[in-house]
This record gives sequence, structure tokens and C-alpha cells, in this order.
Amino acid sequence: MQPTNELVKLAKSGDQRCIAELIDRLEATVVSTAWSITGDFHLAQDVAQESLVTAFRNIAQLQDDNAFVPWLMKSVRRHAVKAAKRCRTETTGLELQNIAIKALPDWAHGFDELLPLLNRLPSQQQTVVNLRFVAGMSTREIADTTGRPLGTVTKQLSRALATLRSMLIEIER
Repeated sequence: MQPTNELVKLAKSGDQRCIAELIDRLEATVVSTAWSITGDFHLAQDVAQESLVTAFRNIAQLQDDNAFVPWLMKSVRRHAVKAAKRCRTETTGLELQNIAIKALPDWAHGFDELLPLLNRLPSQQQTVVNLRFVAGMSTREIADTTGRPLGTVTKQLSRALATLRSMLIEIER
């Protein structure tokens, strides 16, 4: 697998193959991040698409190729907050909820209950959790993708999981 920073460098020069590879690699993470903020899967897909288009339209402005993922995730969170404010709709009907869950892609099943909790984590922890469990990256791949030291990624992941565990215990009480 080609390192993310190399793909970013080639994407800056307009290499469509590298842009497609970056999208494939990060799409689920981008959607799940947006979903954790909007609470609406379909709105999150729209936010993800808008964020990715914006990112690749402005990728030449990015000075540090290692900063692509944090830069993208910051943009996703910003777009998701704006979209959530614009569309303050809530689905309460069980039938509509079941239809929405059936329309989810395979990777998204099982995350729908966890995503509201992810939104309560600090942004760096949200990113590492998404990259690890949604995108299926190893801690080494996350470190390479985010440009963070391996020890930092491991620590952020450990703290995030501990926080999520305690949130789940509180919910069960």
C-alpha cells in the first residue's frame, strides 16, 4: 500500500488514480465522522462528498503532505456542523429508521449506536478511532496517514477506547 503522503503529492499534480485511491481509503472514515455529527446517514454522505470535493479542489494549497488527513477531517467536521444546523430534522418513526438502517453500506452496520458517542471524543481521538475501526488501518498505517508518531496514535486510541468504554457503562446503568 502506497503511503498517504505520497498519494497526496501525486494527487496535487492531478493524478486521478491517486485521488481515487485516497477517496477509497478515506471515504468510510469521512462518512462516519460526518454521521457522528449530523446523526443522519444520508446527510453525512452529502457532507462527505462536499468535503472531498472541496479538499481535492484546494489540495494544492496544502503545504505539508502529511497533514492531509487531519486537514480533511477538520473540513468534514466543519461541513457536518453547518449541515446539521441547516437540517435540524429528527427521524423518530421506527419504520423510517428501519428503512434508513437497511440502506446503510455494509461497513456502517453496527456503528449507528456508537457514532453519537464518537462525536463526544476530542477530534484527534475521533480520527484515530475511525481510521482504526472503520477504515481498518493498523496503528502504523494511522501514524503514517496522519503524520503522527506511532506512540501518539497508540496513546490516543487507548484513551479513546477507555473513554468510550466508560460512556457505554454509563448508558447501561
